[in-house]
Parts: sequence; structure tokens; C-alpha cells
Amino acid sequence: MSRRKTEYPSKRSMNLYYKPDRTTKPATAALYILFALTCLLGLGKVMVYDLWAETRDAEQTLALEQARLKGVMAELEDYSQVRERYSLYSATEEEQALIDRMEVLDLLDDALGTQARLNAVSVSGDAVQLQFSGVTLAQTAQIVRALEASPIVASTRVNTASTTEGDGAQVQASVFIQLQKEGSEE
Repeated sequence: MSRRKTEYPSKRSMNLYYKPDRTTKPATAALYILFALTCLLGLGKVMVYDLWAETRDAEQTLALEQARLKGVMAELEDYSQVRERYSLYSATEEEQALIDRMEVLDLLDDALGTQARLNAVSVSGDAVQLQFSGVTLAQTAQIVRALEASPIVASTRVNTASTTEGDGAQVQASVFIQLQKEGSEE
């Protein structure tokens, strides 16, 4: 292996090409100005125009909703008259507190059945005065027990159970029934 002297390349001529700096020319300045205006325009759209458009849409929605509210309020102008008419046909608080009369009559019909003859019924508030006949004293006691078994009956009281005949004869009975709302205890 011979050692040879390695030759390195060398530059033997000089390059005199010179590129002038054009960053100070008006065209370059115009490009910088155009870039700045583009950035400002983009920021202006996001920070000004979009907010303005959103505000305008919100104002239009507000105007529509106010018009709708005005229409609804116009419909409600006669509310007091409608409420007054409604209160004429709906149950008052006092009537709602009373037990349904049909429920009371069903109770009496079930308790008396076909064995007794109903003479008179008087319902006033939560009190019922009942008069029936055509049953014995034992049947009268069964009727009273059937009445007391109902959840709408608070208490019963037999006022009179009388007959003019002997044992086993049919009696005429008068029973006072105190009613209560189903499920309430007095």
C-alpha cells in the first residue's frame, strides 16, 4: 500500500455574484402590509363580526318570543272569567271533603241486601240517618256489623230497634252512621 498524498479540492476562482436585498422595496412592504391586513381581517371576523351576528340573531329571537308572549297574554286576558265559570262547575273544597254519595248508597245497599226494607235515608255532611224494617233483632245486629266493617264508616249507633210483637218478630230500626274518608282515622 502506498501512501499517496491525498489531494483535497481547492477553490481557485472567486464567485463575484451578489444578490441584492429586496426587503426594503415597496413590493415587499406591500406584502407585509397585506399579511397584516389579512390577519386583522381574520381576527375582526372572529372577534367582531361573529359576535355582532350572534347578537343580531339573539335580538330577532327575543322579538319573536316577545310577540309570542304578547299573544299568550292576550289569550289569558279573560282568565278570571274562565276561572269563575270553572268554579261554578267544579267541586268546592267542602264538596271534595265529603264522601261520594253513590259510595254511601252502595254501602247501604250491600249491608241491607234483600233482607231489609229501606224506609228512609238522610245524608248530611258526614252523617247518615238510616231507617229500615222487616228484619229481626239478630239481622239488625248483622247489618250494623256489616256497616262498621266498611272503611268509610267511623262509627254507628242504633237509636231505636222496636217491635210490638214477641221474640223473633220483625223490627223497625233507626241507625246513625258517622262517615269518614277512606283510610283516615279520627
